Amino acid sequence: MSEPPFFEVRITTGATGTILRAATESLAAGKAEDLIRRAHHRGSDIALTVSGSDARAVRRIELYLASVIHEVEQV
Repeated sequence: MSEPPFFEVRITTGATGTILRAATESLAAGKAEDLIRRAHHRGSDIALTVSGSDARAVRRIELYLASVIHEVEQV
């Protein structure tokens, strides 16, 4: 039996860091998006890394969150 999916998003904003963990790709992306939008609203720079048990899902999360960061930086 294979392991259930697991995703971890590490977000660094200024001097603080947060680790978000989720069992699904969409939940991981949603939690991270919420934090990115809040951090940007406070004027923080944002860096992130994504890891997980499904390499393709990790890449999709990375691309999605990169587009979120790009979007909030344009506002």
